[in-house]
Amino acid sequence: MRIKTDASLVMNSEKSSGAGRVLVLGLGNILLKDEGVGVHIAQRLQALALADNVEVMDCGTASLDVLLLAPGIEKLVVIDALRANKEAGTIYKARLKTEEQDKLEQIFSSDSRISLHQIGLIDALAVAERINCAPKEIVIIGVEPENIDCGLELTDEIKQRVPEIINTVLKEIEDAIHTK
Repeated sequence: MRIKTDASLVMNSEKSSGAGRVLVLGLGNILLKDEGVGVHIAQRLQALALADNVEVMDCGTASLDVLLLAPGIEKLVVIDALRANKEAGTIYKARLKTEEQDKLEQIFSSDSRISLHQIGLIDALAVAERINCAPKEIVIIGVEPENIDCGLELTDEIKQRVPEIINTVLKEIEDAIHTK
């Protein structure tokens, strides 16, 4: 599948000087179709030439370990499936500052939680805050899944939204670089 992205959002290393570290985490279980959307997006982002201060990780369901091994992050961008009973493919975005991390529990409430790795993310951020290595800003980009049954491929509805999801992430990366 060829993905068309806004080329002006792909950074080169010259633009990144002086910017803080940005970590993009793709979460999800690729064995459950759309539940793996974060991982699929992370894999596509890893193929792009991003700024030197940007790291993209395909974390699967291991968010706790990864976040604790990546101190010094200015901005954390998390991509994941998020069920809020809207139309499949709906893209949600929530922006939090470090002092607002308690709002994560509202975002990942029991009504919207689809998998156990979301609990791991909340726990990881709480631990990171306690040891003073929490990111200053957290952006959650959620995608309403169409189907979370067994299967390795995203559904057609979510595949069609992939370029928009990627551009949403790239804009967050660009914002982090230009606000330094």
